[in-house]
Amino acid sequence: MKHISELRAILSHFFDWHKCRLDCLGQIIQALFVVRTINLTQVASAFKSEVKEESSYRRVCRFFTGFTFDMSRIVLLVFRLFPLGNKCTLILDRTNWKWGKTPINILMLSIAYRGIGIPLFWVVLDLEGNSCAEDRIGLLKRVVERLEINRIEVLLADREFIGTQWFRFLIEQKIPFIIRVKQNSMMEIGENGKLPVGHLRKWLSRKKVVNYLINLWGLSLYVSIEKRKGAKEQMIVVSNFKFEDPLGMYRRRWEIETMFCCLKTRGFRMEDTHITDPDKIEKVVFVLAIAFCWAYRMGDIQDQIRAIEIKTHGRKARSLFREGLNLIRRAIFGRWILRKFRRLLSCFTCLEPEGCAL
Repeated sequence: MKHISELRAILSHFFDWHKCRLDCLGQIIQALFVVRTINLTQVASAFKSEVKEESSYRRVCRFFTGFTFDMSRIVLLVFRLFPLGNKCTLILDRTNWKWGKTPINILMLSIAYRGIGIPLFWVVLDLEGNSCAEDRIGLLKRVVERLEINRIEVLLADREFIGTQWFRFLIEQKIPFIIRVKQNSMMEIGENGKLPVGHLRKWLSRKKVVNYLINLWGLSLYVSIEKRKGAKEQMIVVSNFKFEDPLGMYRRRWEIETMFCCLKTRGFRMEDTHITDPDKIEKVVFVLAIAFCWAYRMGDIQDQIRAIEIKTHGRKARSLFREGLNLIRRAIFGRWILRKFRRLLSCFTCLEPEGCAL
């Protein structure tokens, strides 16, 4: 129980909740590291409490059902934990699965950091399939409220996140973006001519196109195109600003996919939840985000203290997330004394947030 008290004391710096709510959050987080699943029955079974398991389960359910809070407070925690610098690369993507016949569809915005996305804002969509412009605009407005636009280096997104209304909003807000578009997107050439953007390389007789100004959907955008060796198709991205290496910058979009893997199969098995209500799922993601950030930051710090072994294939023997996950699990299982556990929590207070409205 001393570990829970220490964790609750740290969380109280970020969330001005009642002591019982903070205690429940601390219990859920430590249980996540023990059972490595967000299934509420298993989470309740790992509570460090003298009450019956059924009582712990009801307590967990009440946390996600009868408690409303400001989930954007996660921004304070993220900027306290990670040295993100003056400029941030944002990544927009979506993850989805089904519980029975019910689709669960989460639109997520993350910050790129050392090869992975750090969860920042998210919304559960009330439909199956791609998001609409209104959903994306609403999510970006939440970012603008918390983070100054001049701190956004670039927004990255895949080709499902396109459209005139969406692009126009980003341009009007002066949010720099690099977004992939489809090969058959029609651009205007001259007064009456149109050409699929995928044919531009051949039309210009170039192997690679960088920052070529085109008119796409009535908007002036810079297009960059290349086809790498072994790739099935060209990579085509558009931006509203000239970037030195837009194609190289866009490749960081994959970092959010790595984050999804950690939240799901490699980490806390997010899709194990039987919850289908959108409001409750957003709270589930909130708790998972805290656990994920803690684990990744601890792995990051440990790697800087003692570098993780590099295998012959050139990659680390363990990811930073797995390194931190293992450290925290060992501490919770009682292999470390309380003094060492406090060191794992010290990362929450070692940085001061800068440049965001908290």
